[in-house]
Amino acid sequence: MSMVVTAIAVGTRMFDLYYFQPWTGIPSRYSIVMDEEAKTKKDLDPDIRQQHLCKEAFLMWDKERFQLEMWAPLRRFSPRKGKAIPSYLMDWKRLLLLSIGYNTMFDIAIFAMCRYSYDDLQQMDLIPYALSMVAASTFIVAHILWICVTVALIYSIATGRPVDCSEWQMLNNKLPYFAFTPTELWVNWQTLFRYLWVDLGFLPMKRFCDHHLGPHRVGRRFAQMAREALPVLAVFALSAILHAYTIYAAWREPVSGQLFYFMTQGVAVVLTKAVERSWLGIMIRQTYNKGSRPVRWSLQCFGLLMMAFYHTITLPFFMEPYKKSEMWKDIKARSILWWVFGCEMPVKT
Repeated sequence: MSMVVTAIAVGTRMFDLYYFQPWTGIPSRYSIVMDEEAKTKKDLDPDIRQQHLCKEAFLMWDKERFQLEMWAPLRRFSPRKGKAIPSYLMDWKRLLLLSIGYNTMFDIAIFAMCRYSYDDLQQMDLIPYALSMVAASTFIVAHILWICVTVALIYSIATGRPVDCSEWQMLNNKLPYFAFTPTELWVNWQTLFRYLWVDLGFLPMKRFCDHHLGPHRVGRRFAQMAREALPVLAVFALSAILHAYTIYAAWREPVSGQLFYFMTQGVAVVLTKAVERSWLGIMIRQTYNKGSRPVRWSLQCFGLLMMAFYHTITLPFFMEPYKKSEMWKDIKARSILWWVFGCEMPVKT
Protein backbone atom coordinates (compact mmCIF):
# COMPACT_ATOMS: atom_id res chain seq x y z
CA MET A 1 0.00 0.00 0.00
CA SER A 2 2.89 2.35 0.72
CA MET A 3 4.07 1.81 -2.87
CA VAL A 4 0.65 2.86 -4.16
CA VAL A 5 0.65 6.00 -1.99
CA THR A 6 4.18 6.91 -3.09
CA ALA A 7 3.33 6.41 -6.76
CA ILE A 8 0.22 8.58 -6.42
CA ALA A 9 2.17 11.31 -4.61
CA VAL A 10 4.94 11.45 -7.22
CA GLY A 11 2.53 11.28 -10.15
CA THR A 12 0.23 14.00 -8.88
CA ARG A 13 3.21 16.20 -7.98
CA MET A 14 4.57 15.98 -11.52
CA PHE A 15 1.11 16.62 -12.96
CA ASP A 16 0.78 19.61 -10.65
CA LEU A 17 4.13 21.14 -11.58
CA TYR A 18 3.97 20.75 -15.34
CA TYR A 19 0.32 20.87 -16.32
CA PHE A 20 -2.03 22.02 -13.59
CA GLN A 21 -0.23 25.15 -12.39
CA PRO A 22 0.30 26.61 -15.91
CA TRP A 23 -3.38 26.01 -16.70
CA THR A 24 -4.66 27.73 -13.55
CA GLY A 25 -2.08 30.52 -13.67
CA ILE A 26 -1.10 29.80 -10.08
CA PRO A 27 2.66 30.26 -9.55
CA SER A 28 4.69 27.21 -8.63
CA ARG A 29 6.44 26.92 -5.29
CA TYR A 30 9.74 27.68 -6.96
CA SER A 31 8.47 30.91 -8.52
CA ILE A 32 7.07 32.00 -5.14
CA VAL A 33 10.48 31.50 -3.53
CA MET A 34 12.14 33.43 -6.36
CA ASP A 35 9.71 36.32 -5.92
CA GLU A 36 10.33 36.39 -2.17
CA GLU A 37 14.07 36.40 -2.78
CA ALA A 38 13.68 39.32 -5.17
CA LYS A 39 11.52 41.24 -2.69
CA THR A 40 14.24 40.99 -0.06
CA LYS A 41 16.17 43.37 -2.32
CA LYS A 42 13.27 45.85 -2.02
CA ASP A 43 12.16 45.40 -5.63
CA LEU A 44 11.60 42.70 -8.23
CA ASP A 45 15.12 42.38 -9.56
CA PRO A 46 14.80 41.80 -13.34
CA ASP A 47 17.77 39.40 -13.30
CA ILE A 48 16.07 37.23 -10.70
CA ARG A 49 12.78 37.36 -12.58
CA GLN A 50 14.52 36.34 -15.81
CA GLN A 51 16.26 33.52 -13.99
CA HIS A 52 12.90 32.38 -12.65
CA LEU A 53 11.30 32.41 -16.12
CA CYS A 54 14.13 30.33 -17.57
CA LYS A 55 13.90 27.73 -14.83
CA GLU A 56 10.12 27.46 -15.13
CA ALA A 57 10.48 25.92 -18.60
CA PHE A 58 9.32 22.36 -19.10
CA LEU A 59 11.84 19.80 -17.74
CA MET A 60 14.45 22.55 -17.33
CA TRP A 61 15.49 21.98 -13.73
CA ASP A 62 18.84 22.95 -12.36
CA LYS A 63 20.20 21.65 -9.06
CA GLU A 64 18.51 24.40 -7.04
CA ARG A 65 15.05 23.82 -8.57
CA PHE A 66 15.35 20.05 -8.23
CA GLN A 67 16.40 20.39 -4.59
CA LEU A 68 13.50 22.68 -3.72
CA GLU A 69 10.79 20.57 -5.37
CA MET A 70 12.00 17.14 -4.24
CA TRP A 71 12.48 18.17 -0.62
CA ALA A 72 9.15 20.03 -0.50
CA PRO A 73 7.17 17.33 1.40
CA LEU A 74 9.76 17.13 4.20
CA ARG A 75 11.73 20.36 4.14
CA ARG A 76 10.80 23.97 3.42
CA PHE A 77 13.71 26.13 2.29
CA SER A 78 13.99 29.74 3.35
CA PRO A 79 14.35 32.23 0.47
CA ARG A 80 16.50 34.51 2.59
CA LYS A 81 19.76 32.66 2.44
CA GLY A 82 22.24 33.54 5.12
CA LYS A 83 19.80 35.84 6.94
CA ALA A 84 17.29 33.44 8.45
CA ILE A 85 17.73 32.86 12.17
CA PRO A 86 17.21 29.18 13.03
CA SER A 87 14.28 28.76 15.40
CA TYR A 88 15.42 25.50 16.95
CA LEU A 89 18.27 23.20 15.93
CA MET A 90 18.47 19.44 16.40
CA ASP A 91 21.74 17.54 16.13
CA TRP A 92 21.98 13.90 15.11
CA LYS A 93 21.99 12.68 18.72
CA ARG A 94 18.63 14.29 19.44
CA LEU A 95 17.27 13.01 16.12
CA LEU A 96 18.48 9.51 16.94
CA LEU A 97 16.60 9.57 20.24
CA LEU A 98 13.45 10.77 18.46
CA SER A 99 13.80 8.07 15.83
CA ILE A 100 14.16 5.38 18.49
CA GLY A 101 11.19 6.81 20.41
CA TYR A 102 8.85 6.82 17.42
CA ASN A 103 10.03 3.37 16.38
CA THR A 104 9.29 2.11 19.89
CA MET A 105 5.77 3.55 19.75
CA PHE A 106 5.30 1.93 16.35
CA ASP A 107 6.53 -1.41 17.71
CA ILE A 108 4.25 -1.32 20.75
CA ALA A 109 1.22 -0.43 18.63
CA ILE A 110 1.82 -3.38 16.27
CA PHE A 111 2.34 -5.75 19.19
CA ALA A 112 -0.86 -4.58 20.89
CA MET A 113 -2.98 -4.87 17.74
CA CYS A 114 -1.66 -8.18 16.38
CA ARG A 115 -3.35 -10.10 19.21
CA TYR A 116 -6.82 -9.19 17.93
CA SER A 117 -8.84 -10.09 14.88
CA TYR A 118 -11.56 -8.09 13.16
CA ASP A 119 -14.25 -10.08 14.98
CA ASP A 120 -12.57 -9.36 18.33
CA LEU A 121 -12.69 -5.63 17.65
CA GLN A 122 -16.34 -5.78 16.65
CA GLN A 123 -17.28 -7.45 19.96
CA MET A 124 -15.33 -5.09 22.22
CA ASP A 125 -16.97 -2.72 24.68
CA LEU A 126 -16.63 1.01 24.10
CA ILE A 127 -13.55 1.74 26.24
CA PRO A 128 -11.44 -1.22 25.01
CA TYR A 129 -12.50 -0.44 21.47
CA ALA A 130 -11.48 3.22 21.89
CA LEU A 131 -8.07 2.11 23.22
CA SER A 132 -7.63 -0.21 20.26
CA MET A 133 -8.37 2.69 17.91
CA VAL A 134 -5.76 4.76 19.75
CA ALA A 135 -3.26 1.95 19.18
CA ALA A 136 -4.20 1.78 15.49
CA SER A 137 -3.84 5.55 15.14
CA THR A 138 -0.49 5.43 16.93
CA PHE A 139 0.60 2.78 14.45
CA ILE A 140 -0.07 5.20 11.56
CA VAL A 141 1.17 8.43 13.18
CA ALA A 142 4.34 6.98 14.71
CA HIS A 143 5.33 5.35 11.42
CA ILE A 144 4.96 8.64 9.51
CA LEU A 145 6.91 10.60 12.11
CA TRP A 146 9.58 7.91 12.28
CA ILE A 147 10.13 8.17 8.52
CA CYS A 148 10.45 11.97 8.67
CA VAL A 149 12.81 11.95 11.66
CA THR A 150 14.95 9.18 10.17
CA VAL A 151 15.35 11.08 6.88
CA ALA A 152 16.41 14.17 8.87
CA LEU A 153 18.82 11.99 10.88
CA ILE A 154 20.45 10.64 7.72
CA TYR A 155 20.71 14.19 6.35
CA SER A 156 22.31 15.46 9.57
CA ILE A 157 24.86 12.62 9.68
CA ALA A 158 25.69 12.95 5.98
CA THR A 159 26.19 16.73 6.09
CA GLY A 160 27.57 17.00 9.62
CA ARG A 161 25.15 19.83 10.38
CA PRO A 162 22.14 20.06 12.71
CA VAL A 163 18.73 20.47 11.13
CA ASP A 164 16.54 23.53 11.58
CA CYS A 165 13.02 22.75 12.79
CA SER A 166 11.65 25.80 10.96
CA GLU A 167 12.61 24.01 7.73
CA TRP A 168 11.96 20.42 8.83
CA GLN A 169 8.47 21.16 10.09
CA MET A 170 7.51 17.57 10.92
CA LEU A 171 10.17 17.49 13.65
CA ASN A 172 8.16 19.86 15.83
CA ASN A 173 4.90 18.18 14.91
CA LYS A 174 2.53 17.74 17.83
CA LEU A 175 0.80 14.40 18.18
CA PRO A 176 -2.80 14.92 17.03
CA TYR A 177 -4.13 13.16 20.12
CA PHE A 178 -3.65 16.42 22.02
CA ALA A 179 -5.46 18.69 19.56
CA PHE A 180 -8.33 20.71 21.04
CA THR A 181 -10.19 21.39 17.77
CA PRO A 182 -10.45 19.74 14.33
CA THR A 183 -8.53 22.68 12.86
CA GLU A 184 -5.63 22.17 15.27
CA LEU A 185 -5.70 18.44 14.52
CA TRP A 186 -5.19 18.89 10.79
CA VAL A 187 -2.72 21.78 11.10
CA ASN A 188 -0.49 19.51 13.19
CA TRP A 189 -0.99 16.51 10.94
CA GLN A 190 1.75 15.30 8.61
CA THR A 191 2.99 17.59 5.83
CA LEU A 192 4.00 14.93 3.29
CA PHE A 193 1.02 15.68 1.05
CA ARG A 194 0.26 19.21 2.18
CA TYR A 195 1.86 20.87 -0.85
CA LEU A 196 -0.11 18.59 -3.16
CA TRP A 197 -3.40 19.46 -1.48
CA VAL A 198 -2.63 23.19 -1.44
CA ASP A 199 -1.43 23.32 -5.06
CA LEU A 200 -4.04 20.99 -6.54
CA GLY A 201 -7.02 21.84 -4.34
CA PHE A 202 -6.84 24.93 -2.15
CA LEU A 203 -5.25 27.46 -4.52
CA PRO A 204 -7.24 26.53 -7.67
CA MET A 205 -10.53 26.60 -5.75
CA LYS A 206 -9.57 29.91 -4.13
CA ARG A 207 -8.82 31.31 -7.57
CA PHE A 208 -12.16 30.00 -8.87
CA CYS A 209 -14.00 31.70 -5.99
CA ASP A 210 -12.20 34.98 -6.65
CA HIS A 211 -13.03 34.97 -10.37
CA HIS A 212 -16.50 33.40 -10.46
CA LEU A 213 -18.00 33.76 -6.98
CA GLY A 214 -17.10 37.36 -6.23
CA PRO A 215 -19.31 39.85 -4.36
CA HIS A 216 -20.47 41.39 -7.64
CA ARG A 217 -21.98 38.04 -8.71
CA VAL A 218 -23.26 36.26 -5.61
CA GLY A 219 -23.27 38.96 -2.94
CA ARG A 220 -20.74 39.85 -0.29
CA ARG A 221 -21.86 37.37 2.38
CA PHE A 222 -22.07 34.33 0.09
CA ALA A 223 -18.76 35.25 -1.57
CA GLN A 224 -17.05 35.36 1.81
CA MET A 225 -18.56 32.01 2.80
CA ALA A 226 -17.42 30.46 -0.49
CA ARG A 227 -13.86 31.78 -0.09
CA GLU A 228 -13.64 30.35 3.42
CA ALA A 229 -15.36 26.99 2.87
CA LEU A 230 -14.81 25.75 -0.69
CA PRO A 231 -10.96 25.78 -0.74
CA VAL A 232 -10.86 23.81 2.52
CA LEU A 233 -13.45 21.32 1.25
CA ALA A 234 -11.47 20.94 -1.99
CA VAL A 235 -8.39 19.90 0.00
CA PHE A 236 -10.30 17.26 1.95
CA ALA A 237 -12.02 16.06 -1.23
CA LEU A 238 -8.62 15.36 -2.81
CA SER A 239 -7.45 13.62 0.34
CA ALA A 240 -10.62 11.52 0.34
CA ILE A 241 -10.03 10.49 -3.28
CA LEU A 242 -6.42 9.49 -2.58
CA HIS A 243 -7.32 7.42 0.47
CA ALA A 244 -10.31 5.87 -1.27
CA TYR A 245 -8.19 4.81 -4.24
CA THR A 246 -5.52 3.39 -1.94
CA ILE A 247 -8.09 1.32 -0.04
CA TYR A 248 -9.64 0.01 -3.23
CA ALA A 249 -6.29 -0.76 -4.87
CA ALA A 250 -4.96 -2.58 -1.81
CA TRP A 251 -7.99 -4.58 -0.63
CA ARG A 252 -10.91 -3.89 -3.01
CA GLU A 253 -12.89 -2.54 -0.08
CA PRO A 254 -15.81 -0.07 -0.45
CA VAL A 255 -14.63 3.54 -0.46
CA SER A 256 -17.75 5.27 0.88
CA GLY A 257 -16.38 5.32 4.43
CA GLN A 258 -13.20 7.13 3.36
CA LEU A 259 -15.13 9.70 1.35
CA PHE A 260 -17.56 10.33 4.21
CA TYR A 261 -14.80 10.58 6.83
CA PHE A 262 -12.67 13.15 5.03
CA MET A 263 -15.56 15.29 3.87
CA THR A 264 -16.85 15.28 7.46
CA GLN A 265 -13.41 16.47 8.58
CA GLY A 266 -13.55 19.28 6.04
CA VAL A 267 -16.96 20.41 7.26
CA ALA A 268 -15.73 20.25 10.86
CA VAL A 269 -12.70 22.45 10.04
CA VAL A 270 -14.92 25.01 8.29
CA LEU A 271 -17.35 25.10 11.22
CA THR A 272 -14.50 25.35 13.72
CA LYS A 273 -13.05 28.38 11.95
CA ALA A 274 -16.50 29.98 11.85
CA VAL A 275 -16.92 29.46 15.60
CA GLU A 276 -13.43 30.85 16.27
CA ARG A 277 -14.38 34.08 14.48
CA SER A 278 -17.74 34.39 16.22
CA TRP A 279 -18.45 36.12 19.52
CA LEU A 280 -18.39 32.73 21.25
CA GLY A 281 -14.92 31.93 19.98
CA ILE A 282 -13.64 35.39 20.91
CA MET A 283 -15.08 35.01 24.41
CA ILE A 284 -13.52 31.56 24.89
CA ARG A 285 -10.15 32.83 23.65
CA GLN A 286 -10.23 35.84 25.98
CA THR A 287 -11.24 33.64 28.91
CA TYR A 288 -8.37 31.28 28.18
CA ASN A 289 -5.76 34.04 27.74
CA LYS A 290 -6.81 35.96 30.87
CA GLY A 291 -7.82 33.00 33.01
CA SER A 292 -5.93 31.32 35.81
CA ARG A 293 -4.19 27.99 35.40
CA PRO A 294 -7.20 25.94 36.63
CA VAL A 295 -9.42 27.77 34.12
CA ARG A 296 -7.01 26.99 31.28
CA TRP A 297 -6.77 23.35 32.32
CA SER A 298 -10.55 23.12 32.45
CA LEU A 299 -10.88 24.50 28.92
CA GLN A 300 -8.14 22.18 27.66
CA CYS A 301 -9.82 19.16 29.26
CA PHE A 302 -13.13 20.20 27.72
CA GLY A 303 -11.48 20.46 24.29
CA LEU A 304 -9.85 17.05 24.65
CA LEU A 305 -13.15 15.46 25.71
CA MET A 306 -14.97 17.03 22.78
CA MET A 307 -12.30 15.76 20.37
CA ALA A 308 -12.44 12.29 21.96
CA PHE A 309 -16.20 12.23 21.40
CA TYR A 310 -15.72 13.49 17.86
CA HIS A 311 -13.14 10.79 17.08
CA THR A 312 -15.35 8.10 18.58
CA ILE A 313 -18.06 9.00 16.08
CA THR A 314 -15.99 9.63 12.95
CA LEU A 315 -12.86 7.47 13.21
CA PRO A 316 -14.63 4.11 12.66
CA PHE A 317 -15.52 5.21 9.11
CA PHE A 318 -11.82 5.68 8.37
CA MET A 319 -10.58 2.57 10.17
CA GLU A 320 -13.15 0.05 8.89
CA PRO A 321 -11.22 -1.18 5.80
CA TYR A 322 -7.99 -1.36 7.79
CA LYS A 323 -9.73 -3.43 10.45
CA LYS A 324 -11.28 -5.79 7.91
CA SER A 325 -7.93 -6.42 6.26
CA GLU A 326 -6.24 -6.89 9.68
CA MET A 327 -3.22 -5.17 8.20
CA TRP A 328 -1.34 -5.21 11.52
CA LYS A 329 -1.06 -9.02 11.25
CA ASP A 330 0.68 -8.73 7.89
CA ILE A 331 3.48 -6.68 9.42
CA LYS A 332 3.67 -8.24 12.89
CA ALA A 333 7.12 -9.61 12.03
CA ARG A 334 8.20 -5.94 11.99
CA SER A 335 7.65 -5.81 15.78
CA ILE A 336 10.58 -6.71 18.02
CA LEU A 337 8.14 -7.30 20.89
CA TRP A 338 6.25 -9.82 18.79
CA TRP A 339 9.44 -11.77 18.12
CA VAL A 340 10.29 -11.75 21.84
CA PHE A 341 6.86 -12.37 23.38
CA GLY A 342 4.49 -13.19 20.51
CA CYS A 343 4.82 -16.96 20.54
CA GLU A 344 4.35 -17.11 24.30
CA MET A 345 1.19 -14.98 24.51
CA PRO A 346 -2.22 -16.44 23.70
CA VAL A 347 -3.61 -14.95 20.50
CA LYS A 348 -7.19 -13.64 20.67
CA THR A 349 -9.58 -15.38 18.29
